[in-house]
Amino acid sequence: MNEDDLSRLLKAAGDTTRRQILTLLVQEGALRVTALASHFDMSLNSVSKHIKVLEEAGLVTRRTLGREHFIAAELEPLKLTENWFAQLKSIWELRLAALENLLVLEDEKMNELELTVNRKIAASREKVFNAWLSPAMLAKFMVVPSGSTEPSKVKNDSVKGGRFSIVMVTAEKEIPHAGTYLEIDPYSRLAFTWESPYSLDDSVVTIDLAEVDAGTTEITLKQVKFKSEEARQGHEKGWSAILDLLETNLA
Repeated sequence: MNEDDLSRLLKAAGDTTRRQILTLLVQEGALRVTALASHFDMSLNSVSKHIKVLEEAGLVTRRTLGREHFIAAELEPLKLTENWFAQLKSIWELRLAALENLLVLEDEKMNELELTVNRKIAASREKVFNAWLSPAMLAKFMVVPSGSTEPSKVKNDSVKGGRFSIVMVTAEKEIPHAGTYLEIDPYSRLAFTWESPYSLDDSVVTIDLAEVDAGTTEITLKQVKFKSEEARQGHEKGWSAILDLLETNLA
């Protein structure tokens, strides 16, 4: 690609009047200079200067018959600009593809992030299991670990496919959480989606309960899919504090 030719083309096409001249010539065919000038509110000399710029760029040709000068459009040079824009488009598409690949990798990375919190609680499996489905108990232990001033506001439909809502309350604001029950297997397993301002909407929490003895239950809480490693660490601290509160309220 000849950069000088491309620069002349872009300069020539960068003026409104010159673009209008080209459009007229394409639409009507070759025209006398005087006929061209009649379409514009400017002097014949000014129109001639615009034609000269178009000639230098190779976008028009001039044919002289006697004293008459006929100007015709010549669009072949525009292939230079087409090629240039095609190159730009190709580069742009490559950059978009690279960005898309990066986003896919980031999404896969977020999907791979998970946490596991284990805790042994001095209570039977049945008692621990029921606590996770009782609005009254959830209101006591599903609270903001620090800064909570009162019990959470809890509503739930504790059946598979049922929804729950937990609004945690602090002195400054209310923080909504919600989800859908995916599994309810008395008294061994719960699974539900976890929707909060700090997690992905398709994040899933599973709670497995194993009986250590008649009065002791081991809880294994897992959550998958996080926005970032920082979010994963924050949730890990939050769930650990919630299990502490669960143990306190079951004592």
